[in-house]
Amino acid sequence: MSTLTFNARDMNRQPAKVLAAAKRLGSVDIVTREGDAFSLTLKKPAPKSRKPALPDFEARKRRLRELGCTPMPAASEARFNAILRDEP
Repeated sequence: MSTLTFNARDMNRQPAKVLAAAKRLGSVDIVTREGDAFSLTLKKPAPKSRKPALPDFEARKRRLRELGCTPMPAASEARFNAILRDEP
């Protein structure tokens, strides 16, 4: 794979051209007036991380029941929700 050589002026005035060449070839060299040479290399993006798995809600419910916590009865739940909605 060959690399193209650009000067710093190209990077300043035509960055899209330099970046397109780096993307196409993998890397390009940029040379300054003083003779310093830099290499611009395309870095592949890291793969997107997957969403973390949801916790095991059933195991959590079982653990709470073992500790003595019981679900609220339906009638009490309806009354509680009415109180939260500020209904009489």
